[in-house]
Amino acid sequence: MANITQLYRTPPHGGDDMDEYKKKLFRHRAGLGIRGLIGAAVVLVIVLALWFWFRNKTYTDYEVVSSAEHSSTVNTQYAEYHNGQMLRYSRDGISCIDSKNNAVWSQTYNMQYPILDICGNAVVAADQQGNEAYVFNSQGLMTQITTLLPIQQVSISSQGVTALLLDDSDVSWIYLYDAEGNVLAESRCSLDETGQPLSISISPDGTKLVVSYLQIQEGTAGSCIVFYNFGSVGANFVDKIVSSKVYADTLIPRVEYLTSSVCAAVSDRGIIYYEGDEIPEETVSVEINAEILSVFFGTDRVGIITEETQNPEETDSEEAAQQAASEQTEETASEESQGTDSAAEDSEDTASADETAEEDSESAESQTADEPEQTDSAEESSRKEETQEETGRYQVNIYDTNGRVLLSERTDLLYTQAKLSKNMLILYNDTECEIYSEQGILKYAGTFDTAISDIYKGSGFRRYVVVFSDRTDTIKLK
Repeated sequence: MANITQLYRTPPHGGDDMDEYKKKLFRHRAGLGIRGLIGAAVVLVIVLALWFWFRNKTYTDYEVVSSAEHSSTVNTQYAEYHNGQMLRYSRDGISCIDSKNNAVWSQTYNMQYPILDICGNAVVAADQQGNEAYVFNSQGLMTQITTLLPIQQVSISSQGVTALLLDDSDVSWIYLYDAEGNVLAESRCSLDETGQPLSISISPDGTKLVVSYLQIQEGTAGSCIVFYNFGSVGANFVDKIVSSKVYADTLIPRVEYLTSSVCAAVSDRGIIYYEGDEIPEETVSVEINAEILSVFFGTDRVGIITEETQNPEETDSEEAAQQAASEQTEETASEESQGTDSAAEDSEDTASADETAEEDSESAESQTADEPEQTDSAEESSRKEETQEETGRYQVNIYDTNGRVLLSERTDLLYTQAKLSKNMLILYNDTECEIYSEQGILKYAGTFDTAISDIYKGSGFRRYVVVFSDRTDTIKLK
């Protein structure tokens, strides 16, 4: 009989053989599954390790990826725009340029003190103490606004709705314009009636406006926060005022809408948060027991910089401690003087006291000899606390919309500018720079060979755009 070659391996048909076959198949598949899980776990560990390493890595140098030369006047300023673009503006005009220094759009004007506000793609450039304002979007000029009174402040929404604070000799006016330059609303303000406006901010959706008023009550300066609603809800309220609150003995020089429903007011004592889609109400406040040196805002963020040496609570406690020590010294000196006068009359009692003191001294020495380890331990603990104590002249805190601290760092950098760029904290002066991540990791600290005009986070990993007076460099940290 001819031999038949087995082409396919088929499972046996017997009962015991079939069970054994199923067991082997299960063990084979289980082995493959376990090896797959082990491989996936190894890959996950490697990915997490690399992520943790990159997240906590500090860079000490950089390389220039690209550079574009440009010419700027002494008064030229820069501002970060969207999609990696930036705005360059001066007394003569404003232009939107990309990272390669190509002009996206430009507009000429004549301003003495140009000021800027940005919300999304919308931009307003106005002449402070002048009468001209220009509104732009990503394509260029949308409208031009001319006022009769000098412009003090500007604020713009993402749709181009613009709020202008105008100043007269005794009266201030707040005007609201749509994207085409038409007047939507106006409000008259005076110190005797409503108070003197200190700061304004319009919500990103263009429906709400917050104003901080300075008020004088019984010879004391205070503040009043007023919310206007220009939507259907505000039509049911007198003068469209849907909410207001007075803060006695408190100055609030800055208000800012962080989102369309969350607003932050920065006072001389801390931060006050308000929330509401239609009728904002106070939700939480953050007390800051130090003099506020700088305030800056980012996407859903508030940045506060204080100088710790000027903490009023610490100063008061130090003065109280010095006064108490001085009083105790005077009392001790008085007691010693009285003791000296009576010593001449009671020499026998003094001798007896000396003997008692010697016995007490011997007892104290014995007790001290029995407890050397505790003393050394206390000194060691004190040294450790001093070593662990953070150093730095300036305290930088970043808060979210709920008043929680997202970042808290100390620095000795004598900064001139502080900003948040894509949630990265950037501090810099003419030639020095420090960059911190959202987690407070110092990503870079170094110097540049030319005076810095602006720095912001670029597109790409470890990339930043550094603007100088004669060029714009895209750098990569290394």
